[in-house]
Amino acid sequence: MKKLASLILCLALATFAVGCKDNSRPADLPEDMSPCKITITQEGQPLAGATVSLEYDTQVKYKTSGTTDETGVATMMTYSYPGAQQGTAKVVVTKTVTEGGSEGEDGEAGELGTDFSVVDAKYGKAETTDLTITIGKDNVAESFEVGAPVHEPKK
Repeated sequence: MKKLASLILCLALATFAVGCKDNSRPADLPEDMSPCKITITQEGQPLAGATVSLEYDTQVKYKTSGTTDETGVATMMTYSYPGAQQGTAKVVVTKTVTEGGSEGEDGEAGELGTDFSVVDAKYGKAETTDLTITIGKDNVAESFEVGAPVHEPKK
């Protein structure tokens, strides 16, 4: 009986070990990533809660992005690792707010609000943004202005 219990315990531990996610760094993630912080302002004021992503001129396997904090600064991350891959990239900036809507009562769903972009749509795509950055070996800290706020329905 003890042998059977030991066998079951060993099988359970082996199954658990195989099922655990490997949190190691991907082997093909570039080793030469550089620390990168991008500051986004709108009419000279920090833009908090904006999504900033980099669209490289050359094909890269892993996306680089970040979200601005209350000071407008996004710490860029690549595959959940701090830093940006070296090269030249377009800087894409988006921010959406939801207006209207209501909460439901007694756990029921309420009315959905309407999503609006608050950053000019030209900054929301690599094909139309005029913001670019070059990531080298050293720390990178760049600032970009995205102009006046807009109130465009999100498509």
